[in-house]
Amino acid sequence: MQSIEFKSHWWVFLAAALGTFIVVIDQSATSIVTPIIATQFGIDIPASQWITIVYILTVTVLMIPAGAIADQIGRKRVWSTGLIVFALASLVTAFSPNYVVLLIGKILMGLGAVGVQSTGMAIVVNIFPDHQRSTATGLHMGVVGFGSLGGQVVGGLIESLFNWRSVYIFMFLFSVIATISAFLFLVKDSKGSVIKGLSSFDWIGTFLFGGFLIILILTVNFMNSFGWASFEIMGGIIFSILLLIIFLILEKKLSNPMFQLDVFKARNYSLGSLARLTCFIASSASFFLLPFYLVSVAGLSTGFAGMLLVPRGFCFMLFGPISGKIADFTGPRIPSIFGMIMCSFALYLYTNLSLETTTAMIILITVLEGTGISFFLAPNSSAIMGSAGRSNYGFASAFMNLTRNLGHIFGIALPAIVVSSMMLSLGYDPDLSDSKKLQDIGLKLAYISSMSRAFLISTFIMLSAAAMSIGVTSPRIKIK
Repeated sequence: MQSIEFKSHWWVFLAAALGTFIVVIDQSATSIVTPIIATQFGIDIPASQWITIVYILTVTVLMIPAGAIADQIGRKRVWSTGLIVFALASLVTAFSPNYVVLLIGKILMGLGAVGVQSTGMAIVVNIFPDHQRSTATGLHMGVVGFGSLGGQVVGGLIESLFNWRSVYIFMFLFSVIATISAFLFLVKDSKGSVIKGLSSFDWIGTFLFGGFLIILILTVNFMNSFGWASFEIMGGIIFSILLLIIFLILEKKLSNPMFQLDVFKARNYSLGSLARLTCFIASSASFFLLPFYLVSVAGLSTGFAGMLLVPRGFCFMLFGPISGKIADFTGPRIPSIFGMIMCSFALYLYTNLSLETTTAMIILITVLEGTGISFFLAPNSSAIMGSAGRSNYGFASAFMNLTRNLGHIFGIALPAIVVSSMMLSLGYDPDLSDSKKLQDIGLKLAYISSMSRAFLISTFIMLSAAAMSIGVTSPRIKIK
């Protein structure tokens, strides 16, 4: 695939940064206002996780198809369309009268976000030369960190000053700005007719792969409800595996497959992707559990809770470009392992949170976590993109976001299962939405104890990601 020509690579980076920023803001802002939404609609912890999961599930299922479609009809078309859908869906979410409409709004926001997530990394990396690939990924990670930081601040402050609905109105307005910048700064990169491109697309593979992901994710999320060894859960696992096998067989036979299986032959690509998936599974525990601890258990306002999480996003923004620069000289292995070990230590420190934990300690832990993840992601992304080659940047970009979103889904479901199961075993319902129930100190202690167990599991998962990173080396292939 030919490289896309742009008016100015820094203007393109600005357009890409604005779109990436608002999509990341949605994820981090939603996490900080989820306890408030749960209280308003009267839903418990297992139910509240679906506010995040339906969004990520939508993005995950459509990620690879969107990346493949963008390679055929043009990344600008997919990017701009995604932003428009995201903006309109933000209004649906903002004015949702009940929990069901809220979930529909989040699904539609995921539909729009997939257009941005599937093409963002490819757009950014493609405008930099090969020897600055880690720098490019580091800059992109810096934007992600800035969005994470902004989401916590914006979400917390707007909710404190107005209400949680105003957060999504802000997302609508910012999405409009990002859409205008995309039309102004991204040069048309169409590969041909939209109808022709869509008609030749691998739709059968899309449905098979989507079915595999949906069944697998739903199976994991309902393990706590049906039981690990139940007929429903075992049947879901077997059926999802069968769909995956059929999908892989089909993709090998097609001349224009959606899934580029050849790239997995490169060790950096396969091992780097597995390490990336494992990292996000581990790190998502804090993404889901900390807001409940800070807002519902510790009794902090969403604004102050969001401010406590700012250092994590700030470190992500600051050290992303730095780790990318380091990886350009040392290769991905050293900064990746360093980051994973630091992040593992942070997750272990989360296991010691209590009702007496000071805000200074929480800030320290989030700083360690944000720094560790940032030192891992830029080198890891560079190794994956370098192994894929420029001709596969679209697929590689989409697949990296697929692993991130899968990691978020499993990383939210696993802590939710652990916390719910343990709280029930301690004699408490996993429900922090009732302010009267929260007056019971036993309920708070049950949540803290359960949360500690979930973070301990995440610590070992993160250490396994560090072990995988040992095998990821500097790309030696020549990019054409």
